[in-house]
Amino acid sequence: MRKLGFMRTAVALAIPAIFIAMPPAAQAQQAKKGGASQQRAPGQFADGIAAVVNNEIITMRELQQRMASNRMTTGGQSQAQQTVLQAMIDEKLMRQDAELYGIKVTDAQVSQAMANIAQRNNLPPEKLRPAIEQMGLNWNDYIRNLRNEMVMEELRTKIIQSRVNVNESDIDAFLKQNPTGILPGQGAERQSQPKPPPQKQVVVERSFVPKAVALQHIYIRVPDNSPEDVVAAARKKADAAMAKLRRGSSFESVAKEYSDGPEAAAGGNLGIRMFEDWPSLFVNVTKKVPDGRTTGVFKAPNGFHILKVVERRGLVQENKRVVTVQPPAPPPPPVPPIEKMAKQQGPVNITETKVKHILVKITPVFSDQQARTKINDVRNQIEGGMSFEDAAKKFSQDTSAPLGGEIGWIPPGVSDPAFEKAMNALQPGQLSAPVRSQFGWHLITVEDRRSSDKQPEIRRNLARQSLFQKRAEPVYEDWLQQLRAKAYIDNRLTQQKSQP
Repeated sequence: MRKLGFMRTAVALAIPAIFIAMPPAAQAQQAKKGGASQQRAPGQFADGIAAVVNNEIITMRELQQRMASNRMTTGGQSQAQQTVLQAMIDEKLMRQDAELYGIKVTDAQVSQAMANIAQRNNLPPEKLRPAIEQMGLNWNDYIRNLRNEMVMEELRTKIIQSRVNVNESDIDAFLKQNPTGILPGQGAERQSQPKPPPQKQVVVERSFVPKAVALQHIYIRVPDNSPEDVVAAARKKADAAMAKLRRGSSFESVAKEYSDGPEAAAGGNLGIRMFEDWPSLFVNVTKKVPDGRTTGVFKAPNGFHILKVVERRGLVQENKRVVTVQPPAPPPPPVPPIEKMAKQQGPVNITETKVKHILVKITPVFSDQQARTKINDVRNQIEGGMSFEDAAKKFSQDTSAPLGGEIGWIPPGVSDPAFEKAMNALQPGQLSAPVRSQFGWHLITVEDRRSSDKQPEIRRNLARQSLFQKRAEPVYEDWLQQLRAKAYIDNRLTQQKSQP
């Protein structure tokens, strides 16, 4: 079945642009290549050059920019520097090879890739540039890296497809050993997510250091050398005041009624003072009393007292320290529906839909609103009598335009979710309202639907994918090693120089 236009998977790029990591096997082989390498004298980078690749150079500034774009720092990360520099060397080699193959990426392809990136990051296309620049990245550098990555992705695809072949007999043999089309342990690989590396975090600990306290006071006076009955009466009066407080009476009213202190008329308010200005007895008694609460009755040489802590004032001290934390492992991704179908017992009846569509793309120079206005105009022309096929040929920006918008039979789960939802709601012959997908605005019409058991086809497709992926990795690594072997490379970070 054809997969045209909006159903194709774009290059997997996100913010910021990714770099190509050197395959582990290639790293191991590179480390063993002692015969083709020469040690250079210390003092590399004296001229600001990190590496020479054939007749091109990689500057230290370029290396630092790449480290920054991938959220790395150059200080104390020599291994990270080596990995990134090796990736940049491989990119140089691959771009040079892409020129020999005549591989180019058009401005329209770059614009579509940018629209896809914006969509995946929940941004309108016109907001992508401000988002990139807000991250401290240069927009022109970002576009250049994006274009380079697209060139290399096309080159990788071209190399692998030209060197990897999976025929029907290979698939038959694979299915005899793996009837579902899925390699043993493939699900386990997906479930065992790599443990994220420990991260350093700055923890800020704040503490309140009280320096002053405001108090209210109830004072029951006991004269010096008072007999026991006077002391007992004073105690009884203090206990009565405390009982009223516990029953909910305000401190002010109880102080006015019971206190013998000079501040009684003011509700016992003593004001706020620094700790050193209060009697040590008051400071000690109120030390553990929360703001807004009262002490119990306590005795002093001059009588009985009850204190209320109105508020404390002081300083907030911050203590910063760096701690190492282990982030939780990411949850395993869900099992793809296609694998569930392959493992299902019994037939897998799937309804396919035969569809035509018209696409008006959203790009950094053609906004969402402009695309929507355009698709509405196209819909009006169709409702006015223009055939869907003629409208698609004239207005659609999808590769299906020359076919009148025909994209063939579509199974569930292969198209954009918004597109699929709108498609499933249509009856044959019905024209959709404008539909927004990650690619732009669509008009959709359904021609027909059919249902059949697709499990044998699903299993064969999965077997083909498994075989292709298994064979592609060593082919890609071998090709990359060949590129390195026939190139002049002066890596001044590792102090190694190799030549054909």
